[in-house]
Amino acid sequence: MKVSRQLAALEPMVLGTLREVEGEDWHRTLAGKWSLVQVVQHLGRGVDSSAAVFEARAEKRGMKRRSTPGQAVARHLVLGLGRLAQRREPPQATVPEDRPDPEATLAQFRMGVARFQAMTETWPEERQVNVFVRHPYLGDLNLPEWARFHFVHGRHHTRQIRTLLRWLAATKA
Repeated sequence: MKVSRQLAALEPMVLGTLREVEGEDWHRTLAGKWSLVQVVQHLGRGVDSSAAVFEARAEKRGMKRRSTPGQAVARHLVLGLGRLAQRREPPQATVPEDRPDPEATLAQFRMGVARFQAMTETWPEERQVNVFVRHPYLGDLNLPEWARFHFVHGRHHTRQIRTLLRWLAATKA
């Protein structure tokens, strides 16, 4: 299933390039940008919080998708084309701290991904597509759609991570 492959790829895609990062490099950044650990915390908070809402709604029945026509178009563009069209302000719950702890941040990201993987492996397909959690810009998404969103969102931020890693390497050269 495509969802399982994308979830399996999410952790190595985001964290794979960060294996050699140590100490203060986690917190160094360009002016006005997030640090490496802040990017990961933003992603981890998003994955973890959406997983928590799905878990709380596991037995909920009869849900209907709620979204505006604009959200429906945005949902199809993001999930279908796999691109985040424009910069948006992140939901407050996903805004990173000033200096997050790298170990705790990596653990939260991994645990959120694991929670999503567990649901996709244990929930019947009917439940996966009929339980919805609100996304602030895309409207209600079901479990496979949220997994796809987290993959697209992670890929978007992986580009930022690579840019920061190149900058860090250049400052040390």
